[in-house]
Amino acid sequence: MNNRTFSLGDIIFRQQDPSDLVYEICRGRVGIFLDYETENQKMIADLSDGQFFGEMGVIEASPRSATAVSLADGTLLRPVTEDELPAFLRENPDRLLTLMRQLSARTRERTLQYHEVCRALSAAVAAHKQGAEKDPALKQELEHISQAAEKRTKKKSYNPAVNTALFRYVLDDLEKTEGNRELVRVGFLERRRVRHLSPRELHVNPDDEFTDPNIGPSDRIISEYMDLIRNLQFQHSDIFDEPVLVNRMKAGGYMILNGHHRWAAALQRGLDCLHVQIMNPEQK
Repeated sequence: MNNRTFSLGDIIFRQQDPSDLVYEICRGRVGIFLDYETENQKMIADLSDGQFFGEMGVIEASPRSATAVSLADGTLLRPVTEDELPAFLRENPDRLLTLMRQLSARTRERTLQYHEVCRALSAAVAAHKQGAEKDPALKQELEHISQAAEKRTKKKSYNPAVNTALFRYVLDDLEKTEGNRELVRVGFLERRRVRHLSPRELHVNPDDEFTDPNIGPSDRIISEYMDLIRNLQFQHSDIFDEPVLVNRMKAGGYMILNGHHRWAAALQRGLDCLHVQIMNPEQK
């Protein structure tokens, strides 16, 4: 892929966005933030030339765990897809060493934090058993741990199993199509010709369980489909055995009749196109 240039303050990706690229910093600076643009905003990394970011989400096939922001004008980044990553690292083994150092430092930091939490909880349990008053510093530390855990829980406002980036996309899509969901018939030739569409040409169905706030998408099902795509190691439009059934919308695009979870997995894994079958409104 071509290198990308960012200005000061440009957002490269947001926390909970789908993870599709690893970035190498060719020039400039990038800040990694938790809870960016909120009162709880915290910068957890300040990266510069030769360093990488975005690798965790791609390796784990999980949403972005933080927001990446350009901290300098003219920040130049080299984006690398998951498919390109093995060859990218073989091309220059020093890159692999840099990546391993970053992952090692991050693991060490998390391990120290874990031990601090364990130590504080152990001290609290011991004080409780002895009937002694907790040390004021220990009380403050436990309160800090409790508040941090509460913040993480509150982030998942829709359904604990659903990632917020997908939920935001679904809400935006429902708002975008509101009042413009009239369906139209499609001729035989077009239904035969159009067999593959970009996931972004498809719109969620407001009457499906997928968009019901009391039910919503299943993160487990989406993750299984994402793993299926990941394990095949290449992007192929007919990755799923069954096509996603859709209706043509008068205002443009197609409404999903059946296959929302496959669509969501394809969207988050960055598939260029998805196998579809166009149905006319009265067809079942």
